[in-house]
Amino acid sequence: MIIFVLVVQIASTTFFIVKILSELLLWQITFVPWEIQELLEILSSFGLLFGVISSVILLAIASRRVRRVNTQLNAAAGDFQTHIDRQFEEWRLTPSERIVALLVIKGFSNVEIAKLRGTTESTIKSQVTSIFRKANLTSRLQLVVCVIEDVVAAIPDDAQAR
Repeated sequence: MIIFVLVVQIASTTFFIVKILSELLLWQITFVPWEIQELLEILSSFGLLFGVISSVILLAIASRRVRRVNTQLNAAAGDFQTHIDRQFEEWRLTPSERIVALLVIKGFSNVEIAKLRGTTESTIKSQVTSIFRKANLTSRLQLVVCVIEDVVAAIPDDAQAR
């Protein structure tokens, strides 16, 4: 559909540009009778009008899709935190461990977490070890994968198919 609209618009625009240039440069287009030229002008005008209407419709469709995707992303972002909180409750993490776990999921190193939390690196190492023990995990990657898998598993099957 888009290609057809573009072809019609390009053909119509080209016709009008050639027509205007021929009038400006005083070219005589004698091989085309004036009746046919008038008919081509009318058809080209309708072609441009069709292109404008099609563009408006396609923009409206695209705008609706963007709004729908934004709504889904916002919902997923809210659900993401809900699923993380549920997972942390299931693991029985303390409030400090929850914060550290979130920072680990976000990709911060122990040194960076210690600076952000205003504590020592050894405290963070102990908390990370405790998180792994409570969650029955052995690495940061497993922590991230476990949380992401939980969120993906909570998405309804029809939403995953989109």
